[in-house]
Amino acid sequence: MVRIPGLYRRWELPEVLKNHQAYRIEDAGAHQDGTPLLAVYAACDGDDPADPAAAAPVAGLHTRPVGPISRQAA
Repeated sequence: MVRIPGLYRRWELPEVLKNHQAYRIEDAGAHQDGTPLLAVYAACDGDDPADPAAAAPVAGLHTRPVGPISRQAA
């Protein structure tokens, strides 16, 4: 998996994530105002985010493996 540069607030994720891609989202601390921040990793070709080796946590961060993201038209 490849890290997408930056740290994001949860409401910024729709601007970062694309449909039908696999991502891993990790807790990445908090902003000065206390807002939780997230680090986002995108799957490379052949990566399986459900694979425990691909989802290994980074020193002290809590990992939330996620699958493909899809949006339904309203």
